[in-house]
Amino acid sequence: MSNTNENAKIIKNRETILEKWLLELNSHKLIGSGVFQEREVEEMGRKIFNAFLTMLKLNDEINWGSNDLVEIGQIVAEFSKKMATRGQTPTVATNFIYSLKSIVFESLQDYYSDSQELLNKEIIRISDVLDKIGLRSFDYFVQEREEIIKVQQEDMMELSTPVIKIWDGILAVPLIGTLDSKRTQLIMEKLLEMIVNTSSKVAIVDITGVGTVDTLVANHLIKTATATKLIGAEIIITGISPVIAQTIVHLGVDLSGMITRAIMEDGIKLAMEMCSYKVVKAINNI
Repeated sequence: MSNTNENAKIIKNRETILEKWLLELNSHKLIGSGVFQEREVEEMGRKIFNAFLTMLKLNDEINWGSNDLVEIGQIVAEFSKKMATRGQTPTVATNFIYSLKSIVFESLQDYYSDSQELLNKEIIRISDVLDKIGLRSFDYFVQEREEIIKVQQEDMMELSTPVIKIWDGILAVPLIGTLDSKRTQLIMEKLLEMIVNTSSKVAIVDITGVGTVDTLVANHLIKTATATKLIGAEIIITGISPVIAQTIVHLGVDLSGMITRAIMEDGIKLAMEMCSYKVVKAINNI
């Protein structure tokens, strides 16, 4: 049921309410911290305020799946995305919306000065509408933050699996940190792609910076070596520490078919030999 008279009172005072709210928003640290410019805060405030007025007309008929709220849903989603991408918290985003309550309540005091019951009724109705907007914003915020985290994780994964061309026909993959199934799969895909693109004959996979190697990771390394041979290249595993060597033996993983060296320097020397390069120490005659 729509409360037309009450809505009319708020709409009549909308410019005053909006002006006071924008002043309230601008007094917060959204601008002081340099996150948003004043015009951005004003733009977001106006859009949320208009969405609030539209939803007041619907009252308890609010259904986010209805056609009436498609545009409002987009406004709230845009607001939440902007908050999330600027590094704000869900608390800041929801407080932005909820700060409108006190401004509207203050405006209603004059209309219901002789009826506390009607005032309380309106306060509950308006709170319910703003709560719905706030909760919807929170949902969008969480979705956006999860997407940001997912993209960041993918970027970090890409950065943590570099494939470097160190010489014509020779690639190197220096690994640091923990190796899991997803990361080792990505390493294999990137390495095979780089081998084909550069026509490389040897790839050095250095695991000096890897703390532990379990059965799954060892098997992935074996599969990577096998796949590499199928496209006409060889893999040299370097940096196997005594601890990792003992672990591999204890796990019963057979790496006898793979080429291994203790340190990357030895791996590079072997790779040069495999590619028919001869390393000669230069003698300074000066």
